[in-house]
This record gives sequence, structure tokens and C-alpha cells, in this order.
Amino acid sequence: MNAQAPGERVADLVRDEFAALGVWLPDIRADLREPQRPLLVIGTVPLGTGFAMLRVLADYQRLLKAERIRLGRSG
Repeated sequence: MNAQAPGERVADLVRDEFAALGVWLPDIRADLREPQRPLLVIGTVPLGTGFAMLRVLADYQRLLKAERIRLGRSG
């Protein structure tokens, strides 16, 4: 089994979230050139996907904030 880097798992998760909203984004990937600071790279976004993108990114931002708070309290 191939173990994915966290950045690759995030790219898969975001792709799945968009697909659940009916948006197919084949060109989404993790840029792992700098492993300590992976980047999420999104290619061409189909016209009409703005609201789906805002929803997914807002949810993702809330999850990141909650995880940072959780880690701050436990560490």
C-alpha cells in the first residue's frame, strides 16, 4: 500500500468535497517541493463553481482553526 503525504491526503479530501457538491476538479494536487510547507495547487476551475469553492474552502478554514485550537490546548 502506498502511504500518502499529508498534503496529498488534503488534495484528495478537497477533491472529494468538491465532487460531493457536483464539481469535478481533476487538476488539484499537493506541491511537496518543500515538505514542511506543502501547497495545495488548484488548476483551471470550471465556470460556475464559485459558490461550491467558497463553501469548501470556508469549511476547510474552520476545520484548520479548530485543529489549531485543539493542538494549542493539548500541547
